[in-house]
Amino acid sequence: MSGQIHTGRLRWGRIVGVLLALALILWIAVAGVRAVVGLFRGDPCSVTVGSRTVDLSADQAEAAALAVVRRPTTASIAKAADLSSSDAGLVWRALAGRSRHALTCTTGGGGGGSAKLSSRGLTARAEAVRGVILRDFPHVPLGGYAPGGVHTGHQKGSAHYEGRAIDAFVRPISAANKQRGWALAQYLVARADRLHLATVIFDGWIWTHDRADEGWRRYVIDLSKTPKRFHPTLMHRDHVHVDVPR
Repeated sequence: MSGQIHTGRLRWGRIVGVLLALALILWIAVAGVRAVVGLFRGDPCSVTVGSRTVDLSADQAEAAALAVVRRPTTASIAKAADLSSSDAGLVWRALAGRSRHALTCTTGGGGGGSAKLSSRGLTARAEAVRGVILRDFPHVPLGGYAPGGVHTGHQKGSAHYEGRAIDAFVRPISAANKQRGWALAQYLVARADRLHLATVIFDGWIWTHDRADEGWRRYVIDLSKTPKRFHPTLMHRDHVHVDVPR
């Protein structure tokens, strides 16, 4: 009797061992396929905090961004973007504004939009961006546009003069408002492909579609002839600027 029990245990042990081996082989195969696909496709988005980087597809970045505004938890990002809890935590830090200029994408752009201005003085694509910000960041005041268009108050050649730009204000300048601004700025970059974005600027940093492979860069302009009281606004420390291509 004891011999039969021993034999049965051995048989079940072998079965469990085979199942575990098959599961391991399947996991390695899936990981290998993902690696090969990623090698040829290249994930266009990433989040880097310190020495850690999480690569994301455009769909993952957008899903994570939407998850944060709807339910700002690591678990919601992990589920929406199919990430591990550890990777989701890193992405959450960027999209919650805790880690600045950490999320970047090489997507966005796409010209050919209508230049006709709406009753608010925005192009159709800029109107779409305005609607998205109003929906997902309803407490952030918007400006930089006006019926009939904007003609003064911005730098020469500004996208505001063509109705292609929006400013989202996070005033007064404070630690809490900087976090709010970075949350919005990185949310926009995460959705740059869907929204056809050309530029996002905040807190002395700039992301542009045409140089997206460089990620966020220092925003550099000549302030030597401008009164210091205007410097914070010109450096976009109190508002997020976003614009769409021509």
